[in-house]
Amino acid sequence: MKIADFFRENNINVTDKKLLVAASSGPDSMALLDMLKNLQDNAHFKLMAAHFNHQLRADSEEESKLLKKYCSENHVPLFIAKWPKEDQPKVGIEAAARHARYAFLTQMAKENNADYLLTAHHGDDLLENILLKFIRSGNPEEMNSLQMIGKMHGIKLLRPLLGYSKAELLQYNQEYQIDFVIDSTNQADETMRNRLRHHVVPLLKKENPALIRNALFFSQKMDELIDYVDEKNSAMGQLESFLNVAYRIKSEALSQLTEKERIFFWQRTIWQKYHRRVNENLGNFVVMEYQNYFYLYKKQNILEVRKQEINLNQPFVFRNRKMVLSTERKTDLKLIGDFWFKPDTEFSMGELVPGSKLLLQNGHHVKAKKKFAENAIPLALRPFCLAIYAENEPVFVEKIYQNQNWTKNGKHYFLYNS
Repeated sequence: MKIADFFRENNINVTDKKLLVAASSGPDSMALLDMLKNLQDNAHFKLMAAHFNHQLRADSEEESKLLKKYCSENHVPLFIAKWPKEDQPKVGIEAAARHARYAFLTQMAKENNADYLLTAHHGDDLLENILLKFIRSGNPEEMNSLQMIGKMHGIKLLRPLLGYSKAELLQYNQEYQIDFVIDSTNQADETMRNRLRHHVVPLLKKENPALIRNALFFSQKMDELIDYVDEKNSAMGQLESFLNVAYRIKSEALSQLTEKERIFFWQRTIWQKYHRRVNENLGNFVVMEYQNYFYLYKKQNILEVRKQEINLNQPFVFRNRKMVLSTERKTDLKLIGDFWFKPDTEFSMGELVPGSKLLLQNGHHVKAKKKFAENAIPLALRPFCLAIYAENEPVFVEKIYQNQNWTKNGKHYFLYNS
């Protein structure tokens, strides 16, 4: 396989495009850089490289020097950043390093108007990823975490080396005399990935030398299956985010599903929305049908929110949601609801007290629970509906009620997410 095949088979025309390579001085990214440099003669694209120095290893400066030398000799623009020592946490450093690296790569891609960001993940990386996912969760959703074509923070992401094995890349470097630096941390058995790489994968390759090819085939088939499921799910309609604590969908949207299909639909939704391993955490979630809606939410302890005063145009927080009450129309904020009331009123906010009654236009009152039921809001989610009080009476209840008692010279109030 040649790297040109990747672009041809995936119908990617790179002529006159800008390609940014996420580069270290390891054998994989050095091979990728050189392959693209050779391809550049025919395809006529702009090649750039970005290197993030984590400053976690003694040879990190050597890496930067080697990369600078290669890019200088081959006229490849190179962008380098260092991870400040003071920004490095004492725990969770791998995840923090990955986050910092991808933030830098995204920034460089956007600043330089790159059409594509390319990484040097190869077939062995893909196989290791699949094995890790089998060990940790077995969730089919995770099996295609390394895709040939994807997106990261709005940037088109390409992994053109997934069809190559590590051995093929090392052979390429040897054949074309490409210098590289070996990451010393990859030699230790401290991480599960390294243990799989050193002890498990070699045994599997002995059983079948075509294992890397099979891993790619498996990943591509998983992509196709997930695309098919996504297409089926999208035909049912989108779930609506509800009160920032639940999701809901019309019951009729799922009416044609069998019981097994419905179970799968909710398991997959939990994974997508909450990123939880369903096989371990299913008991932490509730799926219920109420008033022609299905609701999905996570179980949690609900603490009482006592009434507190709020001021106009000053943000306040209700159950982890930041809001603001104003008499102005704001096009840059999402409107939650509105109501009319007397000007220069002191307002307070909180949850609606159980048993509350709401004043109607005719002077009568209606039980709040009736309005909740009419608006298809189940009992468990009612404490998450914000209530605004004036003169100790509710004048607005999110999703169900706005003041109906007309006031002369009344003021129009707007509640926004801020």
